[in-house]
Amino acid sequence: METLEIKVPDNKTALVKAYLKELGVIVKVKKVSKEPNAETIAAMNELKAGKGKKFNSVDELLNSI
Repeated sequence: METLEIKVPDNKTALVKAYLKELGVIVKVKKVSKEPNAETIAAMNELKAGKGKKFNSVDELLNSI
């Protein structure tokens, strides 16, 4: 069995799901979350609090890691 990820326009989702089910394909809908996870929220709060680092160049940034 193979797993395929297919991106379908919102207005065609029902049609594609019905077609795949007719073919006997198992359909699982994976919703894409637009909400940031806890790590991202913590990083955003850190920046808002002024705790971020600033670099004058890409080289300076890369040398810091």
